[in-house]
Amino acid sequence: MTTQDRQLSDLLKIGIEQARLGYFEAAIAQFSQAIALDQACAKAFYNRGCAHRDLGRHGAAIDDFSVALRLEPHFTNAYINRGSVYRLAGQLGEALGDLDRAIELQPASVKAYGNRGRIKLDLEDYSGAIADFSVVLAEQPKFAKILLWRGLAYLKQGAHAALAEPRREAYQAAIGDFSRLLQSQPHHAEAYNYRAVAYFQLRNTYQATLDINRALDCQVDYAEAYINRGMLRHELGDFQGAIDDYTTVLELNPALQDRSYNQTLVGLALDSPDATLSEDTPLNLRFRLADLYDSRGLLRAQVGDMEGAIADYTLALRFNPHSGRILANRGRVFSRQEDYPAAIADFDLALDINDGDALAYCDRGYALYFLDEWAMALDDFNRAIEISATLAEAYIGRGHTNIRLGNNAALAMDDFRKALELSWDSRKPERSRPL
Repeated sequence: MTTQDRQLSDLLKIGIEQARLGYFEAAIAQFSQAIALDQACAKAFYNRGCAHRDLGRHGAAIDDFSVALRLEPHFTNAYINRGSVYRLAGQLGEALGDLDRAIELQPASVKAYGNRGRIKLDLEDYSGAIADFSVVLAEQPKFAKILLWRGLAYLKQGAHAALAEPRREAYQAAIGDFSRLLQSQPHHAEAYNYRAVAYFQLRNTYQATLDINRALDCQVDYAEAYINRGMLRHELGDFQGAIDDYTTVLELNPALQDRSYNQTLVGLALDSPDATLSEDTPLNLRFRLADLYDSRGLLRAQVGDMEGAIADYTLALRFNPHSGRILANRGRVFSRQEDYPAAIADFDLALDINDGDALAYCDRGYALYFLDEWAMALDDFNRAIEISATLAEAYIGRGHTNIRLGNNAALAMDDFRKALELSWDSRKPERSRPL
């Protein structure tokens, strides 16, 4: 071995050890010295890429892995790691291509199958993800992270299944994976949380409640579990309990307001697999906050806290100002407070965003009716019925408006009869109030 070879070997060994201990900047300095010594050293570029990845420098990591692959085109681990970084950077097509190539080069690579399954999960190829994770679990049946990911893939597959039997089978398979994980790690909060979601989808609210509470026993600051418990409490009619859980989420996560953007419900479990993984930054958190405030606003309206509901809807709109649904929800609360001009302003904005919202036309019609703008109200009720011929409250509103306008009473009677046929439940607080 030449002096240069010994120096190169020593620099790589020191850099790898420093990276193992978490001293990534020092490791990068060692690998950079190795590259200065030998610019054709693929291992130096590869290891420096790994250190950049661990520091979250996706672009620099991809550049170094790419150089390593130009120098050594059959470097399987470089494909695996570059593919993983592409996934973190949101470049899923490139990520999948790298993992496909890694498996071509090394068909028995459990690591490659695990990473490709994770990419397929992001790409919503749930059957493909399950197949890849199953290859890993055939070799390592207690691999906790893969059990969690395959359980999530089954959970998502169930949510997208059109038929009841495949849906039920997928949720049961998810429960099986989470249960296997909990056998080896009985304090795994995420496994309890997502098993609760699966039980909830199977309408086993008793077991869902037990699991979601266990998740919070294991991790008292687990925001996603509070979200799911809030949804469960809402479903069970415990509105104040749901409000308390949503409030806890918002208290636990004040910093979320300044981070970047995901979505909702038994759903938060399903819509963002990245949010389950501590090493990944969640996406779309601004929309998630909007949904939380929107849900809490609806609950507050249901328990009669109108000012609190308006405050929550206003906060929701701060995070998602282009949501017609949230604007219409706030407009309904303004109507219940008899602040009809404010209600109409919100319905106008909601309909600018979605002019196919029959209920928003109907609710704006009621607000206009109470302001004695009967001709305009009639136009809105007609439009609502044109969009949705089964919207009973629109027929009631149109019937009363025709009476106010002095139109043929038979028209009003026809509308009232139609509303009765549709069996409208006028007690629902989130709908328009009867006249």
